[in-house]
Amino acid sequence: MKNQDSDKLATSLAGTPQFRSDEQRTHTVQFYSEDEVLLDEVSRFIGTALGAGDAAIVIATPPHREGLAQRLIERGLDISRVASEGRFVALDAADTLSKITIEGFPDGSRFSELIGHQILSAQQRTKRVRPVAIFGEMVALLWADGKSNAVLRLEGLWNELAKTHSLCLRCVYPIGSFYREEHGQSFLKICEQHSKVIPGENYTLLTGEEQRLRSIAYLQQRTQALEAEIALRQSEQRFRLMVEAVQDYAIFMLDTEGRVTTWNAGAQRIKGYKPSEILGKHFSVFYPEADIRSRKPQMELEIAEEVGRFEDEGWRLRKDGSMFWANVIITALFDEKGQLYGYGKVTRDFTERKRVEQVLRQSEERFRLLVEAVQDYAIFMLDTEGRIATWNAGAERIKGYTASEIIGRHFSCFYPEGDIRSNKPQLGLEAASRDGRFETEGWRLRKDGSKFWADVVITAIRDTDGILIGFGKVTRDFTDRMLADEALHNSQSRLQESEKSLRELSLHLLRTQDEERRRIGRELHDSLGQNLSFMKMQLGSLKSAVQGGKIDDIQRQLAEVGRIVEDSVTEVRTISYLLYPPMLEELGLKSAVSWYVDGFTKRSGIQTRFEIPCDLGRLPRDAEMAMFRILQESLTNVHRHSGSRTATVRLLLRDARLILQITDQGKGIPSANLEESGEDWTGALGVGLRGMHERMRQLGGKLELESTSSGTTIVAEVPIETPASADAASA
Repeated sequence: MKNQDSDKLATSLAGTPQFRSDEQRTHTVQFYSEDEVLLDEVSRFIGTALGAGDAAIVIATPPHREGLAQRLIERGLDISRVASEGRFVALDAADTLSKITIEGFPDGSRFSELIGHQILSAQQRTKRVRPVAIFGEMVALLWADGKSNAVLRLEGLWNELAKTHSLCLRCVYPIGSFYREEHGQSFLKICEQHSKVIPGENYTLLTGEEQRLRSIAYLQQRTQALEAEIALRQSEQRFRLMVEAVQDYAIFMLDTEGRVTTWNAGAQRIKGYKPSEILGKHFSVFYPEADIRSRKPQMELEIAEEVGRFEDEGWRLRKDGSMFWANVIITALFDEKGQLYGYGKVTRDFTERKRVEQVLRQSEERFRLLVEAVQDYAIFMLDTEGRIATWNAGAERIKGYTASEIIGRHFSCFYPEGDIRSNKPQLGLEAASRDGRFETEGWRLRKDGSKFWADVVITAIRDTDGILIGFGKVTRDFTDRMLADEALHNSQSRLQESEKSLRELSLHLLRTQDEERRRIGRELHDSLGQNLSFMKMQLGSLKSAVQGGKIDDIQRQLAEVGRIVEDSVTEVRTISYLLYPPMLEELGLKSAVSWYVDGFTKRSGIQTRFEIPCDLGRLPRDAEMAMFRILQESLTNVHRHSGSRTATVRLLLRDARLILQITDQGKGIPSANLEESGEDWTGALGVGLRGMHERMRQLGGKLELESTSSGTTIVAEVPIETPASADAASA
């Protein structure tokens, strides 16, 4: 873009015709360097018009108005006369500009009214239709204020005015005001607003066309050189600002003797010196005394000069005398002729990095010593092929090899022959490389050929770029644990067998107990009951026989004996029914439960309601017996522990399962006792409930207990055979 602008300007200048003092109906721009040359040119332009009887308007700064008037007088013009005739008008540029602008921007209406009026007035005084010669500096004032858009607006207003008024305008700009690179575009736009462009005086003073063309070519070359120099200076400026702003690096220059010539913010932060304190001093002030005595600073410069660059790390000094670990790069700087003119020096504070590295080395050393001292684990490294690279004391203890015997060998030597044939060692490495980690258990071999059960973990080890560099392998001897697990498994199996035998024995004892209760009940009923009944009959006969006598005492005693005997018969019958109610065997569970609930209500005073379906018939003997015993145990617990004044007993048959439900409205069972009992009904609930639970388990049923502060519910369920299934089974 810069080259295009330069070529465009050069072409514009090359196409500009030679200046003539009699130019008519033009809008010309003239660039100048010296006021004297400008005033000479403008005095010829204005003087020619006035001398020919035409009108002229000057809108200029006070110095230029005065200088122009002086030169016109020198040319023989009577300024006072032509001014009185109205053919010469001199206006102040700043004052006129203020009248045609609004907030610093030219207004079309104001411009046309003020300037148009001046032009028409001057033409009327000449009494002839000739262009008015105008010299204007208002655009130069706007440009000096940095208002490039306002400049172009005012130039455009002049062009619009020229369409309706006869004028010959010359605007001037000091060429020195276009000194920035960004001025180039505006310069071209200003030239485009004019019909003619008059370059600086160095160009206009050339007389021949050949001289002007050579001058244009020279200007093009100078423009290219200046643009390159500007670009270089801008680059250098940006680089200088960047270097000065860097905080993490001390970047500075040394002369050929090693004295500091530049200093950046990073150097001040790292080394502690301000620029005024360090510039001109020799850079050896940053070195410890021992390095200075060994001529280290000078040798570093010599090496940098010889090979072009020197890099080192070491201790350096700050202004306050403290030391820091520095990374230093010194670069020799040569000019175009190869002559050394100084050095560039970059220093970075690596104290923290060195501290971290030292801590890391110490940590690695401690870890190495720890690994080597571990006795319970075999910890060692493998290369990428599986060959052993390190060996610790635990590996020697577990596997039997010394480090000299095993390092360099493939780790497959620890595997049984069958595992080697199945490629298990290589598959383990592949899995670790793929997944990052591989763990397994299995038999491994010691040096003496004995086997041990090993827990093995293989971990892939990669560098910072993710490249596999080897494997870490940790092996632990789990033989004792494996044997203990086997022993525990065997013990658990034996315990399960024992539990099975115990349950069978418990069932046998319960059945024996029921049989014994039945036997005792029958004996009480059949023998003792009959005997007591016979005794009652005999006593009745005796009473009748002695009624005719007067032995009152005998009658009284006999009556008492009869009452006692009757009570004894009733009690014995009750006991026998409780041990094994004949009604259960003869009439079934439905009648036995009804009888027992009525008796429980009378004995305990707890109002007990019994609900049972009307169509419930006889059930398997074991099921009836189990349900009756659970009813007995549950109501006994209600009476003893609940504090409830009511209870409900429900007996129903659902989906081939007999269900017994006992509910009270008492204080409930403490939650701690329920949690302690667990699923096996052991712990704090007592023998009664455990026995009930065991009865249900033996019959394939279940016992559930739910208790809150407002009551307790026990539900017993047991599967029963329907008549159809029973017939099928017997067939």
